[in-house]
Amino acid sequence: MRRICGFCLFFFLFNASLCGQDTLVEEGEIGGAAFRIQIPADWKGGLVMYAHGYRPRDGGWYPLNGMLCAVFLDRGYAVAESGYSRQGWALEEAVAETDALRQYFVKTHGHVSKTFVTGHSMGGAITVAIIETFPEHYDGALPMCGPLLPAIHFFKDPVFDMLVTFEALFAKALPDELKPVVESKSLPREAIGRALASDADLAGRFAGHWRIREADLVEILCLYHMLYRELVDRAGGNPIDNRNTVYMGIEPIRETKARVRRYEAAPEALDYVRRHYTPTGKIEDPVLAVHTAYDPGVPPGLANFYAVTSALRGCEDLFVHKYVDAEGHCNIAPEFVGRAFDQLVLWAVEKKRPEPGLLQ
Repeated sequence: MRRICGFCLFFFLFNASLCGQDTLVEEGEIGGAAFRIQIPADWKGGLVMYAHGYRPRDGGWYPLNGMLCAVFLDRGYAVAESGYSRQGWALEEAVAETDALRQYFVKTHGHVSKTFVTGHSMGGAITVAIIETFPEHYDGALPMCGPLLPAIHFFKDPVFDMLVTFEALFAKALPDELKPVVESKSLPREAIGRALASDADLAGRFAGHWRIREADLVEILCLYHMLYRELVDRAGGNPIDNRNTVYMGIEPIRETKARVRRYEAAPEALDYVRRHYTPTGKIEDPVLAVHTAYDPGVPPGLANFYAVTSALRGCEDLFVHKYVDAEGHCNIAPEFVGRAFDQLVLWAVEKKRPEPGLLQ
């Protein structure tokens, strides 16, 4: 193996690992963004650009792990991945920096026969943004377990709305320093657990309203709070407006509506989230999305929005949504990643559009 050295938590987290003794590995930095390129000994000229998922803003970057990387390397594809120059909701950085790495790859390693883009979780949203922004440079996209809808919608519902309704229902059991919930600097797991335990029946109904299991509530509320607070800092203010939201479906409905705090969005923050990113649905290449059947963090139903968005653009024949019979965020086994990738390549090369539904 020749190695060229140049210059956390999830949504999705991998440990660094090399993929094979005969793999060429190049590491370096472009514009403040670390990268890793891996090229198999039997490289056939294809390239997979990988977009990693959300990591805390103070966390590090870990390249794709060996088993998942091998899915592409074993098929003769090179793999290139950017670590982004900034973590958090990094759509602003990731879209440009991933494509800059693609350009570097072509300049350094020569002509590429086919280029695909893929990614997990937030990387799925980045994947869609890239295939919409640079259609001339890519042949297909494989977004996995990503929120494939306008970012402002994802951060409003489920993220923000879940946090403010949690406070409205369980405020009496929360310490004063954690209220308002969306304005608190942190949301300790212990405090969330105690609040939910104060009314087990209500906690069960609250979980059911958000279509997740009660056992997942603490983890998801912590995750959503972290995502929201990082976005507020990044966008320069609160981007969410819930003054016109009618909250329904959690008993007692009347009391819940009256207790929910109302917020007005800061215009510049709202504009930032709209720009990073609002999918257009306008695609010129095949997009095959994959989710697990149950995902409490990024519910698979959110991808339905992209089906509608692409259909409104007249691009419904270029989007397919499949799921694996598995539970958990991004719990898509390498075997199924490989099957989905094979279907995407066949679609791009031979125009054989895969059937939506269960990925077998």
